[in-house]
Amino acid sequence: MDYVELHCHSNFSFLDGAGHPEDLVEKASHFKCKALALTDHNSLYGIVRFHKACKEMGIKPIIGSEITLEDGHHLVLLVKNQQGYSNLCQLLTQALLSHTKGEAKIKPEDLFSRAEGLIALSGCLLGEIPSLLLRNDCENAKKLALKLREVFDKDNFFLELQYHNRPEQAVVNSQLINLGKKLNIPIVATNNVHYIEPEGRRLQDVLVCIKNHTNLDQAGTLLYPNAERHLKNSQDIKRLFAKYPEAIENTQRIAEACDFSLDSLKPSLPAFSVPKGETPFSYLYQLTHETARKRYKPVTPEAAKQIAHELGIIQKLDLAGYFLIVWDIARFCREKEILCQGRGSAANSAVCYCLGITAVDPVKLNLLFERFLSEERKEAPDIDIDIQHNRREEVIQYVYKKYGREHAGMVCEVITYRGRSSVRDVGKALGFSLEQVDRLTKLLDHYSDSKEIVERVKESGLKAESKRVKLLVELCEKIENFPRHLGIHNGGMVITASPLSEIVPIENATMPDRTVIQWDKDDAGDVGLVKIDLLGLGMLTLIDCAIKLVKEHKGITIDPAQLSYDDSKVYSLLSNADTIGVFQVESRAQMNTLPRMKPRCFYDLVIEVALIRPGPIQGEMVHPYLRRRNGEESVTYPHPCLESILKKTLGVPLFQEQGMKVAMQAAGFTASQADELRRAMGHKRSKEKMEKLSVALIQGMVKNGIDLASASSIYKQLAAFADFGFAESHAASFALLVYVSSYFKVYYPSEFYCALLNAQPLGFYNPSTIVEDAKRHGVEILNVDATKSHWDCTLEGEKVRLGFRYVKDLGPSAKEKIEKEQVQKPFESLKDFVFRTKLPQSALEELAMVGAFSCFGLDRRQALWKVRGLANNSTDEFSLKNSHSTEVALPSMNPSDILIADYDGLGLFPTRHPMQFLRDHLNGLGVICACNLRNADGGDIKVAGLVIVRQRPGTAKGFVFLTLEDETGWINVVVKPNLVKKCRRAIMNSSVLLVKGELEKHDRVLNVIGKEFTPLDFPQGGVKFESRDFR
Repeated sequence: MDYVELHCHSNFSFLDGAGHPEDLVEKASHFKCKALALTDHNSLYGIVRFHKACKEMGIKPIIGSEITLEDGHHLVLLVKNQQGYSNLCQLLTQALLSHTKGEAKIKPEDLFSRAEGLIALSGCLLGEIPSLLLRNDCENAKKLALKLREVFDKDNFFLELQYHNRPEQAVVNSQLINLGKKLNIPIVATNNVHYIEPEGRRLQDVLVCIKNHTNLDQAGTLLYPNAERHLKNSQDIKRLFAKYPEAIENTQRIAEACDFSLDSLKPSLPAFSVPKGETPFSYLYQLTHETARKRYKPVTPEAAKQIAHELGIIQKLDLAGYFLIVWDIARFCREKEILCQGRGSAANSAVCYCLGITAVDPVKLNLLFERFLSEERKEAPDIDIDIQHNRREEVIQYVYKKYGREHAGMVCEVITYRGRSSVRDVGKALGFSLEQVDRLTKLLDHYSDSKEIVERVKESGLKAESKRVKLLVELCEKIENFPRHLGIHNGGMVITASPLSEIVPIENATMPDRTVIQWDKDDAGDVGLVKIDLLGLGMLTLIDCAIKLVKEHKGITIDPAQLSYDDSKVYSLLSNADTIGVFQVESRAQMNTLPRMKPRCFYDLVIEVALIRPGPIQGEMVHPYLRRRNGEESVTYPHPCLESILKKTLGVPLFQEQGMKVAMQAAGFTASQADELRRAMGHKRSKEKMEKLSVALIQGMVKNGIDLASASSIYKQLAAFADFGFAESHAASFALLVYVSSYFKVYYPSEFYCALLNAQPLGFYNPSTIVEDAKRHGVEILNVDATKSHWDCTLEGEKVRLGFRYVKDLGPSAKEKIEKEQVQKPFESLKDFVFRTKLPQSALEELAMVGAFSCFGLDRRQALWKVRGLANNSTDEFSLKNSHSTEVALPSMNPSDILIADYDGLGLFPTRHPMQFLRDHLNGLGVICACNLRNADGGDIKVAGLVIVRQRPGTAKGFVFLTLEDETGWINVVVKPNLVKKCRRAIMNSSVLLVKGELEKHDRVLNVIGKEFTPLDFPQGGVKFESRDFR
C-alpha cells in the first residue's frame, strides 16, 4: 500500500512553507505518487496552481487547509466533496473577515456547523489533542476526540501521527495510538511537509526568522531541530511507521474518499435585472440599437451588419447578461460624471462602442470582433474599463452595493520577493547588521534579480568569499519569486450569482470597505470566475480636471468625443516630442521616436502607441517600420495577397489583428479559427494545438494558390510575430487619450499643467520636472499661500497656484481642517490660521518654511519663529489673541536656502532651478546647457544636470538611459553596459551628474553617449534630489 502525503505546506503558507506548489507536485511525480494534498495555513491561495500542476503530472489533487482555532490550536481539514469545499471556503472567510488583516481564527461553533463534506486530522504538536496529551491531560483529550468524531462522523476524523526524530512526538504518538484504540478512532501518518528536499530546511529557518522578526542566532526554539519535514517517498514513511501499517493504509483510504476537483466549480454571473417582459438578450438588443443611432449618425450599412454579427455571437454564447453588467457600470460612471473608457480587445466590439463602454469605432478602423470574442472560445471576454483614478472607489463601491458584498470581491495580487526585498529580509535573518543590509540594498533596485546581487556584494563592502555572504546569495536566489504577502489587484473585481465565499475564501483588504479573494487574476480565470477590470487611470483624472478648469475660467465646454483629431498644431507638438505630461508618449523611447515618426494623423498615433513596446522592440519591428516610413527602405510583403492587410503598417506586422487577418486571407480561416490560432501562438503556447493548426494553416494557404515554400515562410513569420504583436484596438483606445492630452497642452497650457499637478502621481516625471516644463511653456507657478491656496492647485488668471496638497506633512486630516475653515471666512493672520486649523506643529513649521505665510508680511524665518512661539503658548482663542512672541531680528533666507526649503517641503522648485547655482562653475568647465545642444557640433562635449529619470529596460541589453535636467531643458544620456558596471555608483546613485561624452544627432533626436560620469555636489548641500527609476 503506497503512502499519500496529506499534510503539506507550500510557500503560500507565507513565511513558513519553503516550496512552490508546482515544485512539490513535480517531486511527488518523481516519487510516482498517485495523490497529494496541499494544506496551507488558513488559506487556499495556492490550490489553483497546485490543482493545475497535479493534472499535468497525472496526480490526484487533494484540497485542504491547516486551520487555526480560536484558542490558537491547529487542525487539518481535507475536502471530500463539493459541499466540503464550500464549507471550507466559508469557514476561512468567516475567520478572515472577523479578524484584523493577517489573522484568522475559527470558532468551534462555526467549525462544528460546517463539518459536512470535510475530513479532519488532529494536527501537529500544535493541535489541541496533542497539546493536551503532552500536558498529560488525557481526560480532556479523550472528550475532545469524541466530540470531533461526533462532529465529523466516525469515518471522517483521524488521529494524526508525525515523527521527525523528536522525543515529544514519540510520546504523543504512543498516546494517540492508545487513544485511537480505546475510542475506535483511526490513525493516519503524515509528515507535515514544509519543504521539498532536506536542504530546504535552511530556507525554511530563514523564513521563520523573517516572520518572527528575529535572526538565526536568536530564534531558538522557533526553529525545528532537524531537516525531517521534507517531502518523503513512500518507503521512507513506511519505515518510520512500520509498526502501524494501518496509519499508512489510511492515507490511501482518505485519498480515495476525497473526490473533489476544482473543475467541478462552475461559477456564473448574477442575473442582470431587466425591465418586465424583457429577456437579457432582448434588452441588450434594444439598448444597442438605441445607442447605435446616437453613435452613428446615421447607422451605416457596415455598422448595422457588424452589430448584427456581434449580437448573434453574444446570443449564441448567452453573454447578454455580462454585457449588460458592464454597460451598467459605464452608465453609472456617466450618470455620476466620472470619466471612463473601455480599453483592450473590447474596443474591437461595435456593441461595446454603441453602449458607451468603449470610445473607439471598430467599424471605422476595420477592427476584428473575434479578437475580442469568438464562438469557439465559449467564455466571457475580458473587458477592462479605465476610470479616472480619483473617483474609482465610487465605482467599486457601486458594484459592491448593487450585487452585495457576499457576491463581489477584488482579485488579489501576490507580492513576491525580488532582489532588494530578498536581501533586506534574508540579510536580517542571517544576522547582518542594518548598516550592511542597507548598503547592499541601496545598490539594487526593485527589479534586481539574484544575479545582480552577486555583482553588487563586493561593491557594498561585504566579503564575497565568506560563508555567510555565500549563504545570503544562495538563499536570495532561492527565495526569489516566493510569495511575500498578499496585495490587491489594481482593478480586478469578480461577481458571482452564488455567494462568492462558496467558491473562494474572502478576506479584508487593507483599504476600508474592500474585500479581496485569495486568488490572483490568472488563478481566478482558470477556475472560471469572470473578472471585470475597473482600472484607475490618472490621465482621465487630468482630462476631467482640465475640462472643468477650461469651463470655469474660459467659459468653453470641451467634449473629447467631439474633437476633430486632425489638428496640425497637436501633431506639431507630438512631432517635436514636446510630450512631458502627455499620455503614453512621454517616455525616453517615445520622445526619441516621435521626431522620426512625425505623426500627421490619428492612425499614426495608433501605430506610435503600439510601436514602442517590449514586443515590437524585441521582434525588431521598430527600425524597419521607421526606415520604411522615412523612405530609407522599400516596402515589401511576405506575399502579394497580404498587401491589403499589412499596407497600413508598411509591410511590418504590428497588431495581433493583422496576424488573424493573414490567416483568414491567406488560408481561408474563419475569424474564430484565426482567434484560436492567435491564442495557441500566444505566450501560453500549446504545442499540440500549434502543430494541429499549423497543418491546417499551411494546407489552407496551398489550397488558395500560395506555393508550399511561401506558405511555410508565412507560417514561420506568424509564429515569430505572435509573441510580439499588440492589440490594435488597445492602441487605438490609448491613442485617443494621447490626442486629447496633447490638445489641452497646445491650446490650454495653464489648465493642462494645473490638472497635471492635481492628478499626481501620474506618468513618467516628478512634479518638479512638470513645474519646469510649465515654466518653459510660459506658465508661471505661484507658491503656496495660506490665504489663496486651496488643497488642489488652482488658476489665478493664467498662473498656477500651488495647493496645500504639495506641502509635506499635510494629509487628509489637514485637508479637512483647512477646507472647513476656508468655507467660513478667509484667514486674516498667522494667529488666526494657527487657531482655526489646529494643525500639528510639524505641519505649521513646514508651511512656514515653504513661504506659505508670506501673505501675512512674514518672511520664512520670521514665520517659523512665530509658529514656534505660538505653539509654546496655550492654543485656546484667548491666549492666541493676547500672546506676544518676542520680536527677534532674523536674517532672511538667501536664494539657495529658499530653493532647498522649497524642495524639502514641496518636492519642487516654484522659482529658481538648482542648476542655476552651479552654472558659473559649470561654465568654467566648458559644460553646455541643454538649450544649446542642438547648435553644438558633434564630437566630445560636457553636459550636467539633475538626474530626473533612469531607465534600464529589459530589452536594452544592459544599456542604461539617463535624463538630465538643467535650468534650460533636458538632456538624454546613453550609458553602455561596460560603463554601467564601471561607473555604477555615479550613474545609479548621484542626484546631480556631470557627463563627458559624444553628441549624437539623428533626425532631430539628440543623445549624449556617455564616457565619463562625475557626481556633483549642490553648493549648500543637505538635499537629495529624487529621480524616477524605471525598468
